[in-house]
Amino acid sequence: MILEDYIARMNKSDFEGIGNLFTEGCRFNDGGARTIGVDDLVVNGREALKKAFQGVWEVYKVRAEIVKLNAHSMEYDVFLGDVKLECIGCATLKDGLIDEYIVRPR
Repeated sequence: MILEDYIARMNKSDFEGIGNLFTEGCRFNDGGARTIGVDDLVVNGREALKKAFQGVWEVYKVRAEIVKLNAHSMEYDVFLGDVKLECIGCATLKDGLIDEYIVRPR
């Protein structure tokens, strides 16, 4: 499943691989860090998404664990260093790739 691939690539710090799971014109809105006062990460387009993930990894050691997986959504925990973010993400797919991904705290 594509969301399992997303987490696997996140755990490998593979921002190029993550980007390749998304459409060229994708929309990404990650509000999972709202609970610690961080602004939403909002980007449009695959190249901007890759750069955004690269920027996050330059600041944090990132890893993630799936809690519950559904066909187009999942509950998961993201660890930014020692900080645990409990997230829920929902994907809209297009031609087998993620076209829109929205993350919120759970």
